[in-house]
Amino acid sequence: MKVDYSKAAKKWLENSSMVQLDGLALQGIRIDRVEIGLIRCDFVIPNHLSDENGNWHVGAMSVLIDDMAAGAVFSYCGCNLATVDFTMSFYSSARVNEEVEIEANVVGEKGNLVSVVIDIKKKGSKEKVVVGKQWMRVTPFKNLQAGKSKL
Repeated sequence: MKVDYSKAAKKWLENSSMVQLDGLALQGIRIDRVEIGLIRCDFVIPNHLSDENGNWHVGAMSVLIDDMAAGAVFSYCGCNLATVDFTMSFYSSARVNEEVEIEANVVGEKGNLVSVVIDIKKKGSKEKVVVGKQWMRVTPFKNLQAGKSKL
């Protein structure tokens, strides 16, 4: 039986909105649901994340997608994570002040690699904006006692 890390993943995602780069990309995110291997959120795109045309900046999207993937994978395994492969496919643009739905879902596991898909759609029309796909390497947290000096 898998251990449920969903509460810890939710807390991690909430705390990520307070750090510098992640905080800019996640500011205002509303976490709707967290389960083992799944996170759903709603997000209204703020002005500070726009490109020169008033669309959601792709760099800001990539930070949000990476954080959502990490949260979903953490809820699945509760391990240290490192992104080893990251792709984004764009379908439409989203504008500032537009609301989107974000779903990050663990879809596979092979050895110490976990695959996650992040799907972002416009809230009203359900029009697909972007799909992110990531492979993350997971490593268990080390026992803190193992690193203590015996002196």
